[in-house]
Amino acid sequence: MKHVVNVAHGREPDTDPRSLRARVSNRDKKVLRDTYYLIEAAKGPSHRISSGYTTIYPTGSTTGHTHDDIEEIYFVISGEGIMVVGDDEYPIKANDCLYVPPGEFHTTIQTGLLPLVVLWITCKLDGDEGKKLEND
Repeated sequence: MKHVVNVAHGREPDTDPRSLRARVSNRDKKVLRDTYYLIEAAKGPSHRISSGYTTIYPTGSTTGHTHDDIEEIYFVISGEGIMVVGDDEYPIKANDCLYVPPGEFHTTIQTGLLPLVVLWITCKLDGDEGKKLEND
């Protein structure tokens, strides 16, 4: 008999007090993530492009923010979650790619059993690009 089980779908984690979920369940802030800066605009060759790798742990999220002069792309490496961009919410999973326009509030919320891992790339706009976006 064949028996297939997927940990990310239809399984609940245990409720043991030693688990990460139990230890962080009563925290005030929901932010629970690690970010590693891979390329920093201020230190890199382009001075406009930055990239990083963020892991959002179970029950966690990113802080959420805006940047008026920067556009951003997220690529989901693994895990599941919700991406909030402005007034919209998108379910996200591995291999999804999302664009965040300048000036839009955005945050990422982990919703699955496994950590949500994203690669992000930002690009600082110059004056001409900002004008083009306004006219589109």
